Amino acid sequence: MKATFALLANTEAHNFVRKLSWGIHQKYHTGTKHASLPPHVSLKQPFTISELSALEKYMDELAKSIQPFEVMLTEIQVVPITFGGTDYGVLWVDVRETKELRELHNRLNAELNERFGNTPADFDGDRYHFHMTAMMGGQPFEVYQKFLSEIPDAKANLRFTVKELAMFVYDEPMGSNSDYLCYKILPIG
Repeated sequence: MKATFALLANTEAHNFVRKLSWGIHQKYHTGTKHASLPPHVSLKQPFTISELSALEKYMDELAKSIQPFEVMLTEIQVVPITFGGTDYGVLWVDVRETKELRELHNRLNAELNERFGNTPADFDGDRYHFHMTAMMGGQPFEVYQKFLSEIPDAKANLRFTVKELAMFVYDEPMGSNSDYLCYKILPIG
């Protein structure tokens, strides 16, 4: 299986992102499976893990060690992604990178690797881009670009204080028909 950690959105950010998710699905039939996780800021890409109970113990320690901090959603964007040899679009809300987010990403990569072995994933490291996904897949990238062009103002300008850490788990191999869910949520601090 694979797993990862994320910071959950507050109510206002959740509703903003879900409105985008539902809007693109209603207009362009993207499907909603890839919007089934709660809106979140991923801290690391999914990594292979064999012992879930050990990862839960780590999560308990991690959540207690993180103090709440502010996250800012800046603007709605679309990016291309290739999944299973097919090009799709991803609709996300850009997250302004902060010292807290970067340090948490780097800390996770180091600590997970130290405790669980080989946990690097694509996009981890210095080039990791913080975002909150609204929808992915179901239609080509061009459809996502068209949807974005129809939004009168792509600025988000939402701020919230993160208060919860989530663990998501995924079947392997990960693919368009794989199952996944939000396995555990803990308050931080």
